[in-house]
Amino acid sequence: MPATGDDLILHQYEISPFSEKARVALGIKRLAWRACNQPSILPKPGLTALTGGFRRIPVLQIGADLYFDSLFIIEELERRFPAPSAFPAGAGLAGAVAPWSDGELFMGIVGLLFGGDWEVNEAFLKDRGELMGRPFDPVAMAAAAPRLAVDLKRQLDLLETQLGDGRVFLTGAAPDAVDAAVYCQIRFIRWGQGRAAAVLDGFPRLLAWEARVKAIGHGPRGDDVTPDEAIAIARSATPAPIRPGGGAEDVRAGDRVRFKYHDANTPVLEATAVRADARGLTLRPSAAELGELHLHLPRAIGAFVDATG
Repeated sequence: MPATGDDLILHQYEISPFSEKARVALGIKRLAWRACNQPSILPKPGLTALTGGFRRIPVLQIGADLYFDSLFIIEELERRFPAPSAFPAGAGLAGAVAPWSDGELFMGIVGLLFGGDWEVNEAFLKDRGELMGRPFDPVAMAAAAPRLAVDLKRQLDLLETQLGDGRVFLTGAAPDAVDAAVYCQIRFIRWGQGRAAAVLDGFPRLLAWEARVKAIGHGPRGDDVTPDEAIAIARSATPAPIRPGGGAEDVRAGDRVRFKYHDANTPVLEATAVRADARGLTLRPSAAELGELHLHLPRAIGAFVDATG
């Protein structure tokens, strides 16, 4: 059956930890969805045409609405489909855990994997260096591997301790976005050649928890959507009505803005502010090749260059 503007389309690639985070959340909520598989490195014309240049994965598309960042995606799924909840312990806790799971934990695993436990080519190294604005250096990562392994064990021990009272999931009896955020990093380790994953063997409660989260699955996955099909869906759709509320001191609805993602090689987005609050923004790109699109993004992924009424 052809995809429509009502479908949940996850722009992703299979070996992507943050795509896995969103996929697990879809499984927790038992939602039907489709994948639009995108390249792991630039160019990504089928993605950046929709996002105004944003190149990171995952992005959730629902018609002409695009949602950036894995936790922001899960929060939108929760607004639209509140049961079963992806936040039984509260969305605030998931938001507090994210800087650790997506930052410190993730970057340590990156160092272990790309320091000799993952095959990479020059194109990948160049892409990630340009993304970060500094060299992506497997030699330096390999030199840091002993320290990174010790640090990873320290962090895994925290998780083992959290599971020490016999709880089924990290926050209690029901799976939570926190489980998705941590599991996707454990899954990331598993995608290596095995050396980094050997660290997991000393944590039996964590291994049992990992199996329970894996058993949740990803929800009903329909036929994949091509990037061209996703663009056609966006072009023929109109954005959903803006939810009420919001309000921010730095920008108002209707302001023309220039927004720069924190990625070193992503262009400035020329847009009009549609909605703003303390945590997130909805922007309408000025470029109109694909019709009216709404980009929904957390403030943490970029900053305004300027804003004028």
